[in-house]
Amino acid sequence: MVLVDVKVPPKVTDKKLEKEWVSDTKTDYTVREKWGSKAEFLLSCIGLAVGIGNVWRFPYLAYQNGGGAFLVAYIVLLLLVGKPHFFAELVIGQFSGLGCIGIWKCFPIARGVGFAMVVVSAMIGTYYNVVMMYTLYYIGQSFRFELPWKHCESWWGADENCYVRRTNETPCGEVNERLANKYTHEYSIAAVTNVTNVTWNDKVFIVPLEEFTHAFKTCNNATQTASEQFWERYVLQLTSGIDELGIVKWDLALTLFICWMLVFLGIMKGIKSSGKVVYFTATFPYVILIILVIYGCTLSGALAGLKYLFIPEWKKLLEIQVWRAAVEQLLFSLSLGSGCLIMNASYNKFENKLYRDAMFMSSLDFATSLMSGIVIFSVLGHMSTEMGIDISKVAKGGQGLAFVTYPEALARLPVSQLWSVLFFFMLFLLAVDSEFSVMENVFTCIYDEYPHLKKRKVLITFFSCLGFFLLGLPCVLQGGQYILNLMDTYGGGVASLFIATIEISALMWGYGADKFVSDMDFMLGFKPGLYWRLCWKYISPLVLWFVLIYSLCTISVIQYDKKDYPLWADRVGWILVMVSVLQVPIWIVIQLIKYRKDWRAVFLPDPEWGPSDPETRSLYYLHASENSSEEANSNGGIVNLSMDPVTNNAR
Repeated sequence: MVLVDVKVPPKVTDKKLEKEWVSDTKTDYTVREKWGSKAEFLLSCIGLAVGIGNVWRFPYLAYQNGGGAFLVAYIVLLLLVGKPHFFAELVIGQFSGLGCIGIWKCFPIARGVGFAMVVVSAMIGTYYNVVMMYTLYYIGQSFRFELPWKHCESWWGADENCYVRRTNETPCGEVNERLANKYTHEYSIAAVTNVTNVTWNDKVFIVPLEEFTHAFKTCNNATQTASEQFWERYVLQLTSGIDELGIVKWDLALTLFICWMLVFLGIMKGIKSSGKVVYFTATFPYVILIILVIYGCTLSGALAGLKYLFIPEWKKLLEIQVWRAAVEQLLFSLSLGSGCLIMNASYNKFENKLYRDAMFMSSLDFATSLMSGIVIFSVLGHMSTEMGIDISKVAKGGQGLAFVTYPEALARLPVSQLWSVLFFFMLFLLAVDSEFSVMENVFTCIYDEYPHLKKRKVLITFFSCLGFFLLGLPCVLQGGQYILNLMDTYGGGVASLFIATIEISALMWGYGADKFVSDMDFMLGFKPGLYWRLCWKYISPLVLWFVLIYSLCTISVIQYDKKDYPLWADRVGWILVMVSVLQVPIWIVIQLIKYRKDWRAVFLPDPEWGPSDPETRSLYYLHASENSSEEANSNGGIVNLSMDPVTNNAR
């Protein structure tokens, strides 16, 4: 392909001539599958965006970063970064009818971004299914006559350090803190004669001697709750660190195999099968979520928990860390930079009105996060009030919230088995439809690159799922939790942030925001306003670049349960990042070699870029011709084009 100055052909005004020309320019092409209905597309995107992270990650981040202040930061960034990026991915996917590799025909030198997305999707799909496996495992445990983590039982490995939190019973290590909190905020001891000093957080407090003595006589020397020991000693049989991985836990391995077979059944026929499954998996969690919200809000002490979530600490808005956490959660929650949204939109009909879909789905994702926060913190507030302990002692992040803290709270409720089954079934459904989209993204890219493999789709999907099951086995070793945490932090965290940043920059500055807007105008029939253009071209890229650079400059050694990983494990994590990130420079080199006769062409749209349907593509070239004519009129009749918009041939 050689770039030259060409005269732009005149506008086609003769409809008969246009029809004949469109007919003549039809070429053979592979008909792409389409969603059976718009509902399938919406539910698939909702299932992808609304996952387990909405339940265990968002509420804790809000609590940790100033409650309502974090929500303000999140909403601002949702409007300036989240919604525009979400909309852009859906637009480029629907316009091209291609997966996350194929779309880079618009800007060939960025083709490596698509491969990086596939690598990250494969990595996330591997460990995300392990998390899904835990939810299925806990569903099974919840059908016992009594929840096993309700008491310290020797049959599952509880030891002398195990205890069950009870009202007016405090672990000895927390006595000073409880007394300090009590006599700082609530009580006066002016009439008490026998007092003693208590030190907490480098401050000295005066408390009644009798109460101090009684507290230490009745306190519990145990250090781990029953739910914590059940998770670590029975479910995981957790080792001391990543240096000691142990053996495979075969009950978990069997459950993981079942999960992969469920994924296979869901995606074995592509969107024809997954599109039907999501009618249940993407909707029923909301039934459970609404039930849990209503029940949680009726519990005593629920308001105390919700205050931690919603009352803002405004000074937190001045901290960069709060904004960084909001951006990272935004990318994680909306699945930006993974290529999955592009894949889902690529199966849409070209004329699908996408704007309302994008606004609805991104707003629903935020609403779900808020509902999840209410579910979690209403129950934690109830537990905190009932036990007389600060909520900071029960609020944990990540898997600790889902598999330790919340199960402990559920065990204290009436009919605890029912609530436990509902909660973990909700988590399972949230995980399974996200997993469908992540894995479908991988297979879509494979079939886009090698269409002949579609004939053996079921067979390829089966053996691929089997292969991913084997790749996930290290995560069900006794020390597998350390591996999962490593993959999540580096493979799904740092790498995803890098890819999302490069993606939006390449689209809006490489391909060009003006071309993107023109394509959108051709497909949707309107040009977005100034707000969208500013967000796409300036605000979103700048925010993501800032967060990426800030994250790289402030990153510390990875931890699990506040313990640092060894240096070699940290390096393995960076290798995981490099496996995906290096796809970008590798493919830059490959593309420059491919276009070595005229390297400038690697920065211009490929001749095959455009809508996948040949008739629509032909009309698109007429649309491009008209726009080019207008540009040429303002530039003396000459314009630079990478291809002839009529013949679609490289000049």
